[in-house]
Amino acid sequence: MLLSQFKGNSRIKNIKYLIYYLEMTSFFKIGLLSPKLRINKIKNLSSLHQLNSEEGFTLVELIVVVMMIGVLSSIAIPQFMTAADKAKQKEATGIVAALVKAATAYQTEYGALPTTAGEIEEYAKFQKCPASAGNLVQDGGKVCKAAIPVALASTDTSYTSPSGHYLVEFDGETDGRFRVKANPNGVPYATNGAAVIGCYNPTTAVSEVFEYTMKSSDKGNNKPYRDC
Repeated sequence: MLLSQFKGNSRIKNIKYLIYYLEMTSFFKIGLLSPKLRINKIKNLSSLHQLNSEEGFTLVELIVVVMMIGVLSSIAIPQFMTAADKAKQKEATGIVAALVKAATAYQTEYGALPTTAGEIEEYAKFQKCPASAGNLVQDGGKVCKAAIPVALASTDTSYTSPSGHYLVEFDGETDGRFRVKANPNGVPYATNGAAVIGCYNPTTAVSEVFEYTMKSSDKGNNKPYRDC
């Protein structure tokens, strides 16, 4: 008990502790202190201990805090990166869903599937990152540098999304189905992001929009068209 009181104290405080300790033990044993004086001595000793405990952190405490920060960082940073990629994927989901809906409307009216952007844009307006040199820059993936996106050309069947994060492609000529896919664009987002696939089958009247997950097995570029 005595050693624990002395540990980490200055020399002056240790001397005071020693004096109080000797006084307490000697006077208590021979019964020379009155009860009131004994209480005062105990209060003084407790106040010294409290003062010492408020001086700072021990080395063990600091090590524990550093370890906790390290553990939290290892959990939080990957979660933040996944959330950022998921937010980018929502742009692709909106584009794919709109293309599928427009293709469905076109087929209902004309009895055929659209094959170009010009046909699709009768029902929805789509924009892209301008194809001019220097508009796509590498910044955690490809990012569209142009401040204002432009309308699709009437003959477009593939284009870069307004943000630059996705390469969007569609096909209305194969197997009587309309298919669209949006794959992550650029490096390293092509590796870390996740694709969005959509399709419409007029024979069965089934349409689908499918988001790949952010799990490692689903991440990456060049996901194929999906049947429905």
